[in-house]
Amino acid sequence: MKAFATIGLGSLGSISFQHAVTTSGADRPYGIGADAWLRLDDRLGLVITSTGGAAATGYFMVKHDNVWQRLNIEAKSPTPAQGA
Repeated sequence: MKAFATIGLGSLGSISFQHAVTTSGADRPYGIGADAWLRLDDRLGLVITSTGGAAATGYFMVKHDNVWQRLNIEAKSPTPAQGA
């Protein structure tokens, strides 16, 4: 049952992702080519910088105040549990 749910949810995710990619339009950050831009939402997109081998690399962009900005992910170390 878990395998069926995983396959079903994965399929739904890929359908919505494909829809987002095909309806991306021309609204993309300045200097980013259409072949490198995957618009996921009105305010979220993905820039693919390399597709060599089995993995791709890239970064996210967010639209804030009508301007696309690169999203930098902050990695914070987990805080120890209190009382431990």
